[in-house]
Order: sequence, then structure tokens, then C-alpha cells
Amino acid sequence: MTNLVVMGECMVEFSPLAEGEYKQSFAGDVYNTAVYLKRLLANASNVSFLTAVGKDCLSQQMLQALQQEKINGEFVEQLQHQQIGAYLIETSAEGERSFVYWRDSSAAKSTLSFLSEASKKKLISQTDTFYFSGISLAILNPLDRQLFWQLLDQLKSADVHIVFDSNYRAKLWQNRDEAKSQFKQAFRYSDVIFAGVEDFELLYGFGAFDAIEQHLAPFEIDEIIIKNGANNMMCIAKGESCIIAVAAVKNVVDTTSAGDSFNAGYLAAKQMGYSLPAAVEYAAKIAAIVIQHHGAIVANDKFEQLAKQINIPSM
Repeated sequence: MTNLVVMGECMVEFSPLAEGEYKQSFAGDVYNTAVYLKRLLANASNVSFLTAVGKDCLSQQMLQALQQEKINGEFVEQLQHQQIGAYLIETSAEGERSFVYWRDSSAAKSTLSFLSEASKKKLISQTDTFYFSGISLAILNPLDRQLFWQLLDQLKSADVHIVFDSNYRAKLWQNRDEAKSQFKQAFRYSDVIFAGVEDFELLYGFGAFDAIEQHLAPFEIDEIIIKNGANNMMCIAKGESCIIAVAAVKNVVDTTSAGDSFNAGYLAAKQMGYSLPAAVEYAAKIAAIVIQHHGAIVANDKFEQLAKQINIPSM
């Protein structure tokens, strides 16, 4: 059994059902990836979540959601006098989303400060793949960022496979220079990078495939998947690159977790032995299911039903 650890924040999500009516659930970029990873890999992998939450009722409900999704919560610390963040989704007629956040006092900002030595040793010794994102970095307070890079250094020394998603949210950073500095560190450690064209345009001022490839070339990255929304994507591995077409999805309802579910599909497919192009096609099918539903997390029974209809295998 493979051990995968995702690190970041899970929040209360309010997704629209009708005018003035919202559904409460739990989501967050890396959490979404963890959920779909576990659903696809089932008993073939142990998926753990590294974060911090409060001791309030919503935090307790979030821990119950982890259990329901069969995600290991042993690396989740519960902090007194803090709580989890929240966000509300607003969607356009085309399914494009915008968010309103309440996360200033989120317990996840202090995840590393409260990670016990025993838990850290276990995480380092037993983890096969460690997954984090630009948002995972952005929410950490300064001390926890230092502790995070120390942890990543230890994980890298233990030959843990490091995966980074370039999720960039300008509002979470003091300025671009701060974000660029942290992203550069992430690039140095990563074996696999999911690079978003929109992220690079906003942070670096360029979004062409060739420009992103050139920017990441100095780093020793095994696989780079450059995503461009519903458009074609570029994949780079072992010095070779290819462009892969993405099939259009007609009934787009909510793109909230499009990238997160894609990443889960890709990582699951690679674990199942798929080639890089085949893994991208598999991941695109997973994302296509998710964006045809409201909210980040599709109900498990509905997800399984739709996956069977389009012949998506799981472990």
C-alpha cells in the first residue's frame, strides 16, 4: 500500500443551489485532491491529511467528513481557540467561479508549529508521496513556513516523492516577490509540478507554454504538466514535451475543483501504471465529471455511478 500525504487547508464551503440558497460542505484545494485520490485508489493507498483545525463544532464535522471519505486524520492537530476557515462560491452563467473568504483566524496557518515530533518522524519515515500547493504555502504564518521547508528538506532526504500544484492567489500573499521566493523553493524540491497557465500569467507575467517550460528548466523536475483550463495542455518528462488535447465539456456547472480533481486523477493513473499521456486523458475525464456538479466534492455515490458510465477504472 502506498502512503500519500497532502498538506494544506480544509474549509467550510457554501456552494450555491438557487438564488439565496447555499449548501454547506467541506472543501479546499488539497483536500479536494485528497478526496478524489482516495476514491480512485481505494485500498491501494493510504491518503493522509496534514493540517490543523479547531475544537469547535464545524471542525468536528470536518473531521467526520475526513472519516467518511476514508482519509487518515492522524496528522490533523486540533487547536484550542481557533477554527477552520470558510468560503462562499459565486458562479457565472458559464460555470466560472469566484470566492468570498473568511480565513484570517484559520487554524491551518499554524499546522507545522503544532506537529509533534513523533508525528513528524512517522510522516517522514512512512510517506511515499507528499503533495502541497501554492495555497498551502500562502496560508502559513512566517514561523510555519520556516518549519515547512525544514520538513520538506527531511522528506527529500528520505527520498519522498514531492508534488507541487502552482495554485496562486494574490490576496494571500504580501506581494509578488514573496510568492516568487516561496515558489522558487517549491520548484527546487518538486519531482512533479502541476503548473497553471493562469497562475504563471498572474505571478510572472507570462503564460505561454514555452515560457513556462523555460522558466522551470533549471530545476530538476521529473514531470511537468502545464494546464490551461479547458484548452490543450503541455506535458514535459525526461526532456521531451508533448501537447495533449482536452475534450470539451458541454454541461459546465461549476469549475471550483477542476484542477484539484485533475491532479488526483493524474496521480492515481500514474500509480496504476498509466503512461504520461494516458494519465492526462484519465485525469481530464475525472475533472469532466466534477465540473458538471455544484461544489468541489461530488457525492460519492454519484461520482462512482458517473465514473462507471464512462469506464473510468479505480484500484
